[in-house]
Amino acid sequence: MSSEPFRIKGWYVLAGLIAFFGIIIAVNVTFITFAARSFPGESVERPYEKGLRYNLTLQQRQQAEAGNWQANITISNSSLLVIHITNENGPVDGLEVNIHLVWPGLPDRDRRLTLLASGPGTYQVTLDEFERLKGRKLLIIGNAIWPSTDWAFAFEGHL
Repeated sequence: MSSEPFRIKGWYVLAGLIAFFGIIIAVNVTFITFAARSFPGESVERPYEKGLRYNLTLQQRQQAEAGNWQANITISNSSLLVIHITNENGPVDGLEVNIHLVWPGLPDRDRRLTLLASGPGTYQVTLDEFERLKGRKLLIIGNAIWPSTDWAFAFEGHL
């Protein structure tokens, strides 16, 4: 009964290396797949174009601060979103007002809406049931744009 002592042969080493790196590659592919499905890679839309226009954005913010531009956001009748836009001269008419409704944690419910003028410096839109969720904080990111120009007043608010 003679038994040979165990010896590590070349193919044992090769099989061990292939198994080790195979497991590492499989785990990495799984993590990459989950990461790519959960986050597409952009936190803002059109980041390159926004970066090119950043100096203009800073200039518009300074002009808005100097002119005491303000946006007052309210919901009346639990479904009518109303925004009052004023500056140092009072209510501002003739703007194109667009908003982005953001539900933190629920990106599938985010909406982009255009508000209609309804009085001096007043712009409004009716929200449907899908756009309103009880008990959740709503982030509103908006732009009031002077038609036929590059000038815009950016504002945000919470409801």
